[in-house]
Order: sequence, then structure tokens, then C-alpha cells
Amino acid sequence: GYNLGASYASGPLFAAATTGSKLSSVNLNVMYTVNPQLSIASSTSHSASKHTLSGVGGLYKASFGDVKAKVSQDGVIAASLIKEVAPKVKVTASGSMSGIDTSTFKYGLGVTM
Repeated sequence: GYNLGASYASGPLFAAATTGSKLSSVNLNVMYTVNPQLSIASSTSHSASKHTLSGVGGLYKASFGDVKAKVSQDGVIAASLIKEVAPKVKVTASGSMSGIDTSTFKYGLGVTM
């Protein structure tokens, strides 16, 4: 098959588009840096018959660590906190849940060095 991709960046805006299914669909990813502490992003898919918002999310660089959050098209809400606890050592705490159904809550903790 054949597909195409392109990206564009200007100031606080970044956008990337890729095609799928032999040019019959387009995936668009956009990120906007509001200020040095806050960025927001979205991902969408488009075809002649369907337009889908795949997800929206953001990054907030707080004094206590980086907070990331996103909501996907199927209603899954995910968030994480990333904190550098020592030079080149980061701890990540994360969780996700489907909508407001607390029985689907999942969590995790990771350390990278």
C-alpha cells in the first residue's frame, strides 16, 4: 500500500498528519504549548464516512512534578505524576479508569534510572 505523512510546527503549535488505507483516511495529531508549564494535545481520525476523536490530553509541569492526563474515545481516563527524585532517577505513579466505573481502576508505580 501507499500512504503519506507530514508535519508542521510554528511557535507553540505542532501538527502531524498521516494517511491510512491507501489515502482513504487521515489521522491528525495536534499539540499546543499554552505556556512553559502547560501543553494540550488531541488525536483525531477522518475518513469519508467517519470522524473520530481518538483522545485529548495535557501535560502540566508543576513544582511537585509533571502531571499528565488524557481521555480516550472509549471513555478511559488516565493520569500520571512523574517526579525526578534524584539526578537521572524518576518515579512515575499512574492510574486509569473507564468513565466513573471504579471497579475498572488500575494503578501502577515505576522507577527509571
